[in-house]
Amino acid sequence: MATVTVGHNGSRSGVSKTASKFEEEFGTEYFDADGSNNLKISGTVHMDNSGTMFFKAGNGDAVLGSAFYANLVPSGALVNGQSNAKQITASTYISSGQTLTISEDFYVWSDSISTPALVIDIACTIVNNGYIMGQGGVGASQGSPQSGGPAIKINSGVTGVTIQNNSGAYIAGGGGGGNAGGWAGSGGGAGGAAGGGPNGSGAGTGGAGGTLNATGSNGGYGYNGQGGFGGGAGGGGGSYDASGPGVYGGGGGGGGRILPGTGGSGGGPSPYGYAGGPGGSAGNSGSSGSAPGGGGWGAAGGGGSYAGGKAIDDSGVSYTLTNNGTIYGAT
Repeated sequence: MATVTVGHNGSRSGVSKTASKFEEEFGTEYFDADGSNNLKISGTVHMDNSGTMFFKAGNGDAVLGSAFYANLVPSGALVNGQSNAKQITASTYISSGQTLTISEDFYVWSDSISTPALVIDIACTIVNNGYIMGQGGVGASQGSPQSGGPAIKINSGVTGVTIQNNSGAYIAGGGGGGNAGGWAGSGGGAGGAAGGGPNGSGAGTGGAGGTLNATGSNGGYGYNGQGGFGGGAGGGGGSYDASGPGVYGGGGGGGGRILPGTGGSGGGPSPYGYAGGPGGSAGNSGSSGSAPGGGGWGAAGGGGSYAGGKAIDDSGVSYTLTNNGTIYGAT
């Protein structure tokens, strides 16, 4: 059972209490809405099944990652020092017709291309001041890469949804993985996707995808090829030397989870080699090369065919979108 520090009635100093006992023992709390300790909203603090604390106002609206309870998130739930919630569903926090707010610098994310970062399963309003990001598709290892995953999915048949993306906020589908090409590994897509590692005992391994607010890892060197570089968005493809024996090219760089993020460079050629394609930056596709780079946020991987994930997958239903921030991927 995690022990967390909580504030009471607007106080930031707090006292230690066991998380599961918080609501029972403290009852009504106050969210310091404007940071001045003057504008207070009555409500209660809750914990979801993943251990993320959230504020629930008296009218039922919920806030993820507010300044008031940012310190309530158990330290084990932080990822690279970032407050976050992974693969969430709106009805976990609010009821139909209510508002779920994602605070500034709070990450809602996914680590699966088949599972959105946020599923909207009820009529509601989503107010985003932070980051909502899908998972990227892995780069090719002389085989099939993956397309990127969606950031938000509105379930089929759900109506009455409004999404408000405020200034400074991001909604980003994952980047597509770089397609197969040559004898080197392709770059992973933006959204934490691994780079591809070509076959062969002397080949370089693919770089791991980046964690929250971090670049992906560089691809490994092969016997006759340099690995692609990890990106804040798409990872770069590896290089290989056509004069060398066998399949010994470099691995693809991993895609990162930085918004907006820049793409990783492709592996450089030897005198007889072929350079890897750079990864895509922000919302740009990866470039072709001996092995293509991974796609930036919401964009296709190099070499075609493997698309970026949608920012909002609406399942064919109508919804209202107000965007004053940045969106990468189809809506």
